[in-house]
Amino acid sequence: MLKFARLGCAAARAAILPLPVAFLLLFLLAGSVIAAGTASGARQCVTDIGLAVDRADAAAIERLVDVDTILAAALDIFVQRARDPRVAEELPPMLAILFAQAAPGEQGNATVRAVLLSESRAFVMNGISSGAFAGRRVEGRAAQGVLAPLFADASTGRKEVRQVGEARAKNGDWLVPFTVYDHGNGENYRVTGRVRFNDGKARLVAVENLDALMGQVADESRSMQ
Repeated sequence: MLKFARLGCAAARAAILPLPVAFLLLFLLAGSVIAAGTASGARQCVTDIGLAVDRADAAAIERLVDVDTILAAALDIFVQRARDPRVAEELPPMLAILFAQAAPGEQGNATVRAVLLSESRAFVMNGISSGAFAGRRVEGRAAQGVLAPLFADASTGRKEVRQVGEARAKNGDWLVPFTVYDHGNGENYRVTGRVRFNDGKARLVAVENLDALMGQVADESRSMQ
């Protein structure tokens, strides 16, 4: 998601490579689409997300961010890489099995995907609701269970939204550039968020450069090895 949580299994993170997402040709063929809402409203949505994190307001995050869709997109990237035998060998055996069974379209994958998404969602939302991602000192929040290796080294420092840029319309939505500064590891993550208006309410529905952000995390992992 938005990189508010860095998954901590170094082998898994180092294996992630960017996946191309190409909407340009479709946009040119379909012609321009008028975006709902306003550019200032889209920027305000991102600003409000940062404020909600600082206030440990999980309910506001649920309203402002499509958490499940963004986490599902991140999981798909993990799954694709985990299907590479060389990557699978570096994962804890149980995680390798889970990721192999979680690919979209695989028979019986729904339950496995649900478990992976549920655990990932819990980590992110607990980080917000506990105040950990707001910079508060929180005890007893160590990851547990079969996915613990992925979250063991994840930064739980403050996630600060900075440098919210100008929004630009694209295919009926707004693309808003911003930076998330992780006070836990000192890294900056430059995000391009897709904001969509529905009934006049803005919501972050996707991270356009999610694959590149995950690649950044992989590079950081390699540098620490």
